[in-house]
Amino acid sequence: MSTIGFMGGTGSEGQGLALRFAIAGEHILIGSRTEDRAIKVANKLRESISPLDHLKIDGHTNTSVANIADIVFLTIPYIAQKEILPDLSTKLKGKIVVSTVVPVEFKQKVAIAKSVPDGSASQEAQRLLPHSILIGAFQTISAKDLLDYKSGIDSDVVVCGDDIHAKSFVMNLAEKVDGVRAFNGGGLSNSRHVENLTILLLSINSNHKIRTGIKLTGI
Repeated sequence: MSTIGFMGGTGSEGQGLALRFAIAGEHILIGSRTEDRAIKVANKLRESISPLDHLKIDGHTNTSVANIADIVFLTIPYIAQKEILPDLSTKLKGKIVVSTVVPVEFKQKVAIAKSVPDGSASQEAQRLLPHSILIGAFQTISAKDLLDYKSGIDSDVVVCGDDIHAKSFVMNLAEKVDGVRAFNGGGLSNSRHVENLTILLLSINSNHKIRTGIKLTGI
């Protein structure tokens, strides 16, 4: 069992992933700027899946999560990265950090990609956390699908990173979620393509009033 922390775990993406990994038997730490908020969300998640109330979901500040967790997920808005991550660099040294972040903004309810000088949100996070091992993954899975924990996820996850061992660890972790298949998407620089694909999926979902993911064929 791993201790998995979520920076910004009070948002829908963090809550959804936290639920799925808790059900898979992992110890979950919900992170927030304020501990009270994190504890409130952690309690809500445990109550939402009763009678599975033996699941381990705790709430802490983002700083405490960075210090305690074995592996940390970034489920924060893109615009918050530059503010939050530098202060956590020392605590996250040597740890696997999984970015689910997508650089997107909405104009008149239309999803538009934000320009990222580093190439992608994951690459920017790597620059801000130079001593961590960055992996990009889970960007294309809908938070609503994750929160619907009684249903399997009919979707694939593309995992990008430059460290093969960390990437393999995250792929194995991803496949603990019911229905998910994980695929090696190459180096961290390829995360830009997955992030942009996510923005395309957001547009498709909005236009057709559906929730879509990706499913690779021929494999």
